[in-house]
Amino acid sequence: MNENIPTSVSTAGDGRRHLEYDWYAGGIPANVFLGRDVYIDTAYGFAPFFSKQQPGLVLGDATGAYDRTSFVVGPAGRVTVGAYTVLNGTYFVCHERITVGDHCLIAWGSVITDTWLAPDTSIDARRAVLRHAAKDRWRRLAAIARPRSVTLEDNVWVGFDSVILPGVTLGRGSVVGCKTVISDDVPPYAVVVGDPARLVRYLDPDDTEAVRSESLRAYAR
Repeated sequence: MNENIPTSVSTAGDGRRHLEYDWYAGGIPANVFLGRDVYIDTAYGFAPFFSKQQPGLVLGDATGAYDRTSFVVGPAGRVTVGAYTVLNGTYFVCHERITVGDHCLIAWGSVITDTWLAPDTSIDARRAVLRHAAKDRWRRLAAIARPRSVTLEDNVWVGFDSVILPGVTLGRGSVVGCKTVISDDVPPYAVVVGDPARLVRYLDPDDTEAVRSESLRAYAR
């Protein structure tokens, strides 16, 4: 059982946690680990969460999941989100592994997925997946292609309605412009925009340990 359950959460007999202020009765699955001071606006985002992993999802200290952020996670999927990260209407689709670092900001309407339907996927393969979903009591779509893990390093900012595709790593301090589609790795502190994405500039690294230490010294004076 999660040892860091916020005071606003009650635990049911089946291990699910129920937010006292929530309108959705489904609760938060038992294999979701919540750090200290995590905020979740509603457990409705866990309705498509079917991970069998322990843990299947980690939300780090003081991270927030707002505006019906949704976790569409298959039985083998694991999602890890670091501390002090804002998920604002983010849509996770995970069949293997998605990792988001600390101090990230993911704007509304963004999709992060480790599984994608390739344009050359055969009609027979698509039909097989749909037939399987039709027989599943939860109507779950299986991964039609091999999942490829996605990583967002610390201090990443993703603009609204952007799509992060399978196999991508967004480097530390990088910025993804609004409505950008990312299919390749993004270097640290790069700013990328558009579809196809193009690199428009690099930012000066201002989140290093040296800069942080100097800022703390200046603040303490």
